[in-house]
Amino acid sequence: MYGFLRKPLWLLSHVLIAALVIALIGLGFWQRSRYLEEREKSQQLQTIARATPVSLSQVIADSVTDPSEVPESARYRRVEVSGVYDSTHEVAILNRSRGGAPGAWVMTPLVQEDGTAVPIVRGWIPLEPSAEAPPFPGSTAPPGRVTVTGNLQLTQQRGSFGSTDPKTGELTSLSRVDLDRFEQQLPYKIEPAWVLLDGQTPTQANDSPAVIELQTKDPSQNFSYMMQWWIFALIALCGYPLVLRMVARNKAKGDQTPSDDTDPDHDPDEIPWAEGLGPQAQAESRS
Repeated sequence: MYGFLRKPLWLLSHVLIAALVIALIGLGFWQRSRYLEEREKSQQLQTIARATPVSLSQVIADSVTDPSEVPESARYRRVEVSGVYDSTHEVAILNRSRGGAPGAWVMTPLVQEDGTAVPIVRGWIPLEPSAEAPPFPGSTAPPGRVTVTGNLQLTQQRGSFGSTDPKTGELTSLSRVDLDRFEQQLPYKIEPAWVLLDGQTPTQANDSPAVIELQTKDPSQNFSYMMQWWIFALIALCGYPLVLRMVARNKAKGDQTPSDDTDPDHDPDEIPWAEGLGPQAQAESRS
């Protein structure tokens, strides 16, 4: 019944299914390694992001002035900086959502004692016409000297898609935290990285702008992919034998021939009920 399994096309089918199962299992283990790697990295970043803040100079050397030269290891480091907010040069970083609601980030330069400034993303405000140009209603920065703590972030670059900011002119809003473009319209130098605020002294007079929670990559997506690949492999591994069994049963049914109750030497012209008659009677019956 299963003799067809040795035919060339079926042998090729066996090889392809085996290769598919091996590939799916391999993809599952690859996603598992990615999941473990991303989970460990996320835990490390969370530890770094919640650590006791240090001065900016302990993270970025004074010799580093180009945002592209800031090492990746500086990302998420918790720092503490002090200075005076320059609200006249703050900008909105557009297209930023919070809890599913559209809005923008408020980024304000914090001018330090040496005259350089640290771009501070102070928080999020809801999307409204007034959110595209300062001053932002209800989001006025505290006056006087302020001490800010937050997570260090690297300059953002435009990818394959996305809005493009004008290369010249003084902008009141940006598509991303592009430090090179931001510095073009400032009367002073800025640090080569920016800070995502998580606290400041004195505190904001109200809840606007809303403090932005630090987001790190969620490794659960890799875990889902791992389970999906292994489920696909299980389906192929269990489903293929069922397919073979069904084909074999169908072939077996197709090979059956109707049973013949007559003798192999039986004369097709012979009438069963005349079997007991003599030759003359049979001849007469045929006539």
